[in-house]
Amino acid sequence: MWDFDSLLGKTKAYFERAEQHPYGDDEEFAIWLLLGLEFLMRAPLAAVHPTLLADPRGNDILHAAGFPGPTGSAEPKSIQAKTVIDRLERIVPDFSGQVAKDAILLTGLRNRELHTGLSPLSVAPDAWMPRFMRVVDCICAHLKIDAADLLGGDIVTHGRSLVDIEDQKLENEVRQRIATAKRFFSQLRDDEIASRRASLPSICGNPRFEYVPTVECPACGEAVRLTLEALRVTSERLEETEVLREVIYVAKGLKCHVCDLELDGTGTLKCAGLAQHYTRTESESLEELFLNSQDFSGDYGND
Repeated sequence: MWDFDSLLGKTKAYFERAEQHPYGDDEEFAIWLLLGLEFLMRAPLAAVHPTLLADPRGNDILHAAGFPGPTGSAEPKSIQAKTVIDRLERIVPDFSGQVAKDAILLTGLRNRELHTGLSPLSVAPDAWMPRFMRVVDCICAHLKIDAADLLGGDIVTHGRSLVDIEDQKLENEVRQRIATAKRFFSQLRDDEIASRRASLPSICGNPRFEYVPTVECPACGEAVRLTLEALRVTSERLEETEVLREVIYVAKGLKCHVCDLELDGTGTLKCAGLAQHYTRTESESLEELFLNSQDFSGDYGND
């Protein structure tokens, strides 16, 4: 029901209906693509294990693990699209920031088209197709699948050309933000700059900010703290007497308190030439790991 091959096959079936549709800019063309995207987004979860797609309530996880209920039992239910997107952010390294936002927007468009009296897809493809193409390319890259094999070469070419146009618009917007901040900084007096530096919020002693990398502000060169979101933790590995693991973060934005430059979203950071992913290595001794995993209270024989 939720195996990888069946989900990928259904994705291709819906994408082929879009490819064969005689009009490339109407609601039917769009809805076939968005229906196919629903199954494509579920495929990476199925590649890990089908239980990731099962509703955690009831016996659906058992069904996904290969233990179906008795004859006549209720049909197993899948998790909602929102949960799929949340889990993709942890499983697919590049499925974060703007890509995740694009997936949420596309899911909302599909739901409004199918479940309301509105017609949100009666718009030009450039309103939604760049977002669609970014999500497809991200998932296909993770699955090591050529997007053209699923979508068809013409649709991929069309979609990526719209992505390029939208990316260029964002790059222009980011350049304008940086230029504005540079002009503002150039007009500040030395005492004003010193006052702004002194007003930077402190992070010392706050465990929430134990890992806060700084980057050089693209406008004024000041050291600026990034806003990060932890995405996932890698499997643990043993090196000598320590257990190591990597915590993967995605940069969500920055605000320079000196020149007032503000960049929100991984897309704007990329356009500004800043890295989007950061990694922190955590370590724990074998002794600490053992002690932290033990709870001796109430052990049999200890009373």
